[in-house]
Amino acid sequence: MAEQKRKASTRPDSRRGMTKGQIREERRSRSKTRARRKRSLYMFGGITFAIVFIAALVVSPNLNPQNSGGSGGVNTGGHIELDPDDGRTHLEGNIPNLDPYSVTPATSGPHWFGTSTPAGVPSPARWGRYEQFLPDEVLIHNLEHGGIGLHYDCPDGCPEIVKALDDIIPRSPSLYIMSPYPNLPSKIAITAWRHHLYLDEVDEDAIRRFIDEYQDRAPESVPQNSF
Repeated sequence: MAEQKRKASTRPDSRRGMTKGQIREERRSRSKTRARRKRSLYMFGGITFAIVFIAALVVSPNLNPQNSGGSGGVNTGGHIELDPDDGRTHLEGNIPNLDPYSVTPATSGPHWFGTSTPAGVPSPARWGRYEQFLPDEVLIHNLEHGGIGLHYDCPDGCPEIVKALDDIIPRSPSLYIMSPYPNLPSKIAITAWRHHLYLDEVDEDAIRRFIDEYQDRAPESVPQNSF
């Protein structure tokens, strides 16, 4: 009987000598490995997308770039009525504003800018606590950068109010200006860009709610502005 010719093997070198069962097991193992890789890639992509999405939600409300008009990042909602828009032009040569502001203290309007002003402080002023009166022409510039003003009118002194307001401000007072302000409609005025809150006593919950809604919500807001 003639010897039958052996058929040429089409198996790759790596599989020669393996049984069909071993080959099937190897294929199943490779398939599982590919499936695990795909799951890992999908999971990594999903996590990356979630991180970017959450970061955008957290950061974007506070990133209000400078603009030449419109409301920018101003919170036009919230529980406090929006003040009239008195503009935000710069007063050349540090001349005082001659037109009355709509609100006391002013929450928008013409203001000074630069390292030297008639008030003896720059405009915007450095954040922090002041014992002297700062005019609207300075304070407005701080509000325009997203700051919060805490002001009090106590001709006979009110150390308890001053201390209570001071306790609200962080030790690093970025984005806060605290100063006396004469002839207020009430003992206390809390201000932000185009928003104000009048109080006759310190209501910490109301003040903190105001800060949460309106701090860093101004045409030239710069989050964590430390100047």
